[in-house]
Amino acid sequence: MKADEDPRPTPAARAAATSRAGLSPARLAGLGALAGGVATAGLFLVLGGGRAAGPGPAGVAAAAQQTTPAAIDDSRRTAIVAAADRVGRSVVAIYARSTQQANPYAGTIWEDFFPFFRQPLPVQSLGSGFIYSAEGYVVTNHHVVADADSVHVTLMDGRSFPATIVGSDPTTDLAVLRIEGARGAPLPVAPLGTSADLLIGEWAIAIGNPFAPLLADANPSVTVGVISALHRDVRPEPGQEQVWTDMVQTDASINPGNSGGPLVNARGEVVGVNSFIFSRSGGSIGIGVAIPIDRVRRIADDLVRSGRVRLTWIGVHAQDVAAVDPADPVGVRVTVERVDPGSPAEKSGVRPGDGLLAANGRRVLSALDWQGRQLDFRAGDTVRLELVRTGASITLEVAAAPDPLAAAPESAAPLGLRLTALTPALRSYLGTAAESGLLVTAVAPGSPAQNIGLEQGDVILAIDNRRIASVDEGVALLRELSSRPRASLVWERRGQLFRWDG
Repeated sequence: MKADEDPRPTPAARAAATSRAGLSPARLAGLGALAGGVATAGLFLVLGGGRAAGPGPAGVAAAAQQTTPAAIDDSRRTAIVAAADRVGRSVVAIYARSTQQANPYAGTIWEDFFPFFRQPLPVQSLGSGFIYSAEGYVVTNHHVVADADSVHVTLMDGRSFPATIVGSDPTTDLAVLRIEGARGAPLPVAPLGTSADLLIGEWAIAIGNPFAPLLADANPSVTVGVISALHRDVRPEPGQEQVWTDMVQTDASINPGNSGGPLVNARGEVVGVNSFIFSRSGGSIGIGVAIPIDRVRRIADDLVRSGRVRLTWIGVHAQDVAAVDPADPVGVRVTVERVDPGSPAEKSGVRPGDGLLAANGRRVLSALDWQGRQLDFRAGDTVRLELVRTGASITLEVAAAPDPLAAAPESAAPLGLRLTALTPALRSYLGTAAESGLLVTAVAPGSPAQNIGLEQGDVILAIDNRRIASVDEGVALLRELSSRPRASLVWERRGQLFRWDG
């Protein structure tokens, strides 16, 4: 080669080489744009039969036009961007203030000297929620607003409003608030989807206000992942109120402050309410859990209509099989432990010892699974139970009824209590060991009964060492407590006995 010879091929030579390969320079430019993640509009123009630019400077100019800033901007506006924009405006930051009785010396050397000293201390909890109704209704978690004295919500646009708690349910960990005094611009409402058709592996977007105290604005944060698992059941810890069954798992980052915020699909529809995470450090490790939106709809409707969740009564209490028999072709994992007297299940012929295979066509995998499944039934629903009895499969239809607590007559009592008599049906329904007594159906906040330590669901067995035979007798004895120099109460809670002497 000569010193003055240009080693680069001429444009004509380049065109000839690419023609032998079956690709024009313009087509090469289109494929390069596609591989680089740029908008595919240019690719359609080339491969769809549009006029291809010839070789030389004109071809280079055509390729450059395919990667203009406008085309890049279009490619940035993905489905995830649209979904975050569609739902993000409806997400709110929730500030709940409460007063708790606590020992101000806790964690200091003085705690040993004053171990039982208590005084009211203000507590603020922070979380997320979203507006799901033009009337100003907001969904969040129960644990975000539990025992709150006041609640405020702040919208993404900076508007802040007081809110009232319409209803809150500890079992499902859901609460509904209502914004008060909204004026001016209409409230942004999140579109609700369904959790019935979720697919493992599809996009999932978590929106909320993590670590809100560290941020000076109300803009929510967006994290992206996939749906990791469906119908996830999480075993409760001792003393835990919540029933975590049929949950949606995601690896979209959920952190403190995200509780109550929406889990969103790629269509921009809410498919769950972010509730908790598994974590060793307190931060996200990619295992977040959300309440499915179909359950949220049902619970929110109950809370708005009546302020409480309308539970149903089937009357079947299940237990896990200790070890699945490998020779059992059906693979029974759950059996009927007991059937409530007078319950719909007893009337339909369900018996203790029956194997519980499925409910409404879906397999029952554990006793916890069955417990959670009942949260989705409504009074009047027909529940088709597939059972195994003495080796044969049978199907029974059970008409779900309102839970016996809802129909039980209750009476106001001294000390801030509401009571009802413990009937055989209630005893079986609640699983109490006591055969008689007074069931506590409500305890007024800040009342003497709460200070004593009584809780909803307790069964009062004795007052001043006297067994209780009726509600009237119990009310009379409780009324006399204040005039006695010494008094005592004995009650049962989840199989354990408690005693108060005062």
